[in-house]
Amino acid sequence: MRFLDEVHPLTKTNKLSSGYINRAMEILKQQHPEIGGLYCCTMGGSLTFPQANGPQWMQIVHDGSDHWVLVAKGFSQPNYVLVYDSMAGSNWRSKHILSCMSSLLKTPKKEMTYVIKTCQWQGNGFDCGVFVIAFATSLANGQDPALLLYDPHELRNHLDNCITSGELSPFPSTLCRVKRTRKELVVSESVFCHCRRTAYMLPSREWKMIECEQFMEWFHTMCIDNFPVNENDPWLCKVCKS
Repeated sequence: MRFLDEVHPLTKTNKLSSGYINRAMEILKQQHPEIGGLYCCTMGGSLTFPQANGPQWMQIVHDGSDHWVLVAKGFSQPNYVLVYDSMAGSNWRSKHILSCMSSLLKTPKKEMTYVIKTCQWQGNGFDCGVFVIAFATSLANGQDPALLLYDPHELRNHLDNCITSGELSPFPSTLCRVKRTRKELVVSESVFCHCRRTAYMLPSREWKMIECEQFMEWFHTMCIDNFPVNENDPWLCKVCKS
């Protein structure tokens, strides 16, 4: 996982570490304080993102393997969480990113609905971090990244100049005049518990879940204070017990 705090020099082919991603989000937050989210990206490693505040928010999220993705809400389709992934395929479903999204959204509904946007694909295996910063900068400046065609040969030079100057400006791009063959996908994912997270769990007891027999809802050990010693015993949540 690329969770390193230092901002390493940008080369032609290096993958962006968390230090570089965090610095970019810090600059965006300074320039656009009205936009929520933009938390330290390393929170995603432990799935501990807080709920994002405000009508518009965005967050660059690591997938737990070796890839960066931008998630956002309140922009071109305000009713959905938008997913901008420069490597998204037709069967996109990253359990780790979906869990992070659900924490940021914390919807009171039974499902979280999101849209896989048809943004530009990267042409190599190392530019995902550069693309997500370009996507985030476009969104923050009122542009929809799905409608833009970025110049891959200029992205790194532009990013390097922005980080050096401490100001992120829109990346070199033109309007995409050719309709992309991929279609936007609208997908729903069930969420549970008081925390309104997806069913994805980290391998520890705190993440184990138990179902309330009456309410028919699942809860995490860490989110309740009356988890039974024997998790196979019948159990009622506090609301149903009172």
